[in-house]
Amino acid sequence: MDKLPARQHDGLPVLTGGDVELDVAAHKVTVRRAPVSLTPQEFRLLQALMEHVDRVMTSEELLTSLWGPDYAGDPSTLVVHIMRLRTKLERRLDAEQHIRTIRGVGYIFDSTSPGSPPE
Repeated sequence: MDKLPARQHDGLPVLTGGDVELDVAAHKVTVRRAPVSLTPQEFRLLQALMEHVDRVMTSEELLTSLWGPDYAGDPSTLVVHIMRLRTKLERRLDAEQHIRTIRGVGYIFDSTSPGSPPE
């Protein structure tokens, strides 16, 4: 079951997972309280993953969520966006690593296994 956000800002959720915080209303992401600059697509991807924290989202679910049900582009676009998002969130060597690949299925924002290297 998806977890409900503990806080809100202007009626919209502030999603938290480990050392990552995503404020939907302010369109702001922080890691260990340090701001992280994301593109609009990276923000939407992180939001989708954090809204379903600790639940695997299939690649198809994420593609539909970000690009719509009629997306006919290259599915590797998602892989590139995940890689860029990981780089921005985990750029410090001691940062927790939350976005994990579940081979053949999709991706998970894992709040319970920090420090696990991405696959």
